[in-house]
Amino acid sequence: MNEKDFPCLNDELVYLDSACMSFRPQRVIEKVQDYYTDYSGCSGRSGHSISRRAEQELENARAKIASFIGASKSELMFTSGTTEAINTVAQGLDFERVFLTEKEHNSNRAVWQELGVETVNMADLDLEFLEKTLGEKDLVSVLHVSNLDGEILDVETLCKISREKQAYTLIDAAQSISHGPFSVREIDADFVAFSGHKMLGPTGTGGLYVAERVQEELEPLKYGGGAVIDSSLSTNSREDFPHGFEPGLKNIAGFTGLGAAVDYLESIGMRKVLEHEEELTVHLVSELESMNVKIFNKGPGIVSVVPESMSSNEAAEIMDLKGIKVRSGQHCVHPWFKNKDFDSTLRVSLHLYNSKRDVEAFLKVMRSISAL
Repeated sequence: MNEKDFPCLNDELVYLDSACMSFRPQRVIEKVQDYYTDYSGCSGRSGHSISRRAEQELENARAKIASFIGASKSELMFTSGTTEAINTVAQGLDFERVFLTEKEHNSNRAVWQELGVETVNMADLDLEFLEKTLGEKDLVSVLHVSNLDGEILDVETLCKISREKQAYTLIDAAQSISHGPFSVREIDADFVAFSGHKMLGPTGTGGLYVAERVQEELEPLKYGGGAVIDSSLSTNSREDFPHGFEPGLKNIAGFTGLGAAVDYLESIGMRKVLEHEEELTVHLVSELESMNVKIFNKGPGIVSVVPESMSSNEAAEIMDLKGIKVRSGQHCVHPWFKNKDFDSTLRVSLHLYNSKRDVEAFLKVMRSISAL
């Protein structure tokens, strides 16, 4: 992978925190700038050429992003990220119960708690339990890939079971969508949420896939201009999905930038991205196994470790001083850490721009930490 495509990267920096935030290639940055310098108008409102250009660029981006995940344009609404996407589902439908795993991100936990929805918490995705327990109007809302250890859940079988039980499925694809081949058609969930800033795109961007079969059941999270066909002093009629769910002026620069990120990912090939991360992960884990650390890894791209000689936060500070950027903490999955004999992990998360040099730099410092 060409590190030179990413302006933030340099020889002094080892960036291993892509599960939190990915870097952006130059073409994404330029696409964002293009909006502000070439056609900075309102999309879908004014009738002049600048506005028409903005609308065309925005809808072209929607088509690219939808195609990238195997969806049609009419099934993809723009959001500010995974959090807003999950909140849209949570507040747009009434569910009897919501089934979660222990490793769900707070974005997929806090909203259900605040709404007072009955939650059923599973330690792991238990398909046999779900097949026996799920009923109509239940929702299974789970991650696709864990941001803690890279575990990949069998969401295809989950969605099949849920459909048979007339229950709903919401898949948090924030950690999977830019790390390997991904298709909403193969998964066949009702809802899929994702974030642009984790897939080489601008911050404040993301999407919610809503299967055509459930679109009419969902109510919008927000209301306002741009989503309305007509209004009177007491009523209004809104556009169909997705435009009726996107009131207000859209983040045109951001979403066109996300379209450019999709172009970049597709130019490399998602199978190649996955194989690259798998290779780096295998090397990383094999070397860590000889050190005095606990290792948590169940899939490519994400490895958490707990040093025996110091806290994860102290280890991250040492790494930072050496130019190595990793994350320490509970990674927004606080329930998983309950009743453990440690309160945080040091997380390495990879993306297509990482190299064996990056992994070796981390391992060199880790060896000195584990030898203390």
